[in-house]
Amino acid sequence: MIYSAPRNGREATPHWKAARQGRLVMPFCEACGVIAWPPAGACTRCRGALAWRECSGAGVVVTFSVVRRAVQPEWKDAVPYVVAFIDLDEGGRILSNIVDCDPADVRCGARVTARFVPTTDPELGLPVFHLQPA
Repeated sequence: MIYSAPRNGREATPHWKAARQGRLVMPFCEACGVIAWPPAGACTRCRGALAWRECSGAGVVVTFSVVRRAVQPEWKDAVPYVVAFIDLDEGGRILSNIVDCDPADVRCGARVTARFVPTTDPELGLPVFHLQPA
């Protein structure tokens, strides 16, 4: 399945471009050190400047939902699929899909690792996550 491209030309473009290269980069606040996701012009916590840094791509499922009825027509053949909030090991939380697993195997607290998938825009990719073996 080819994922729809995120909107290019916005604050998160470095994130999407790095994902196309197989890397997870997130905006970190240079003043207080937290991940500022979703990105904005400045840190929402302290208003500090943001800098993009590479992350490991490892994290933990905080909460998730199994989608059984596709919201978008291009996803109709992918149901059921999992949408989850992932707490990254470096801090910060990201919303993504958990792929290549039985949705019944997903649990809060499960360890996950990022993978990267192409999108309809050849310059942009998306991070998705897969379950780490128990």
